Amino acid sequence: HPQIFYYGHTPCLYVNKLRVAGVLDKPVNAYFESIFEVGVDEMLWDDMHKNDMVWPTVREVYEYRKDVYDTVVNAIMNHPSLDDKNGTEPVMVNQNHPMWALFMGFEHERIHLETSSVLFRETPIELVQKPENWPHLHPSAAELPTKSTRPVEGVDYPSNNMLAVKGKTIQLGKPLDFPSYGWDNEYGERTVSVPDFMASEHMVTNGEFWQFVADGGYRKKEFWCDDGWVWRKHRNIKWPFFWTPVGPQGSHEYGLRTIFQEIPMRWDWPVDVT
Repeated sequence: HPQIFYYGHTPCLYVNKLRVAGVLDKPVNAYFESIFEVGVDEMLWDDMHKNDMVWPTVREVYEYRKDVYDTVVNAIMNHPSLDDKNGTEPVMVNQNHPMWALFMGFEHERIHLETSSVLFRETPIELVQKPENWPHLHPSAAELPTKSTRPVEGVDYPSNNMLAVKGKTIQLGKPLDFPSYGWDNEYGERTVSVPDFMASEHMVTNGEFWQFVADGGYRKKEFWCDDGWVWRKHRNIKWPFFWTPVGPQGSHEYGLRTIFQEIPMRWDWPVDVT
């Protein structure tokens, strides 16, 4: 979907789920709540048929978001299910409470704040603008970057030792009365016997992953799962999406794209791959 979809999708979910729960008795904007309801299946990278439609303008969706905000605030302040009788009868919102839908909206919005940041990062740099109050990058971004285009372990990035982890039996899942919101796949019980395994000491860095890229890892199917290989071919991707080539093709010289900036490569930062 175009990015305008995600701008309208999160407020739409509040309305639709609160209607299903019986908190709201009518739509805020019935047309918007139909076109913004369902997103693209993340496993179908060519599912883009909705892009052919005419989408609302940013101003129209902005006004819709304000209307939804006012509607949700009114529900929180005035819906009888949240009446605690001036503090004498505390209200517990659980899965049997109609306002459980409100907590679904909170969690859903947090998810899309993260996924939207990836969409912004994928957008051509000339089409994005850093917001005035956006936090600065990590202080290490201001340090003098290495001039090396062929990073060396222990010089440009730390060694990443593999550590032995002792296997054990673990319990997965949480009870229905767990005191926070959860998605359906978080509940229930499952016992899993985990054998001994090896794990890296810390996250894989850009420098460590560069070795994989320079060695042709993006051309070798044996290093990919089936779905990953289909995605790689569909995107025709040859290195991490957020690496920006800064040298001749085949030189494997890269800069780094953050959400709103392009900076010299930080070989010691964790690699971002999608």
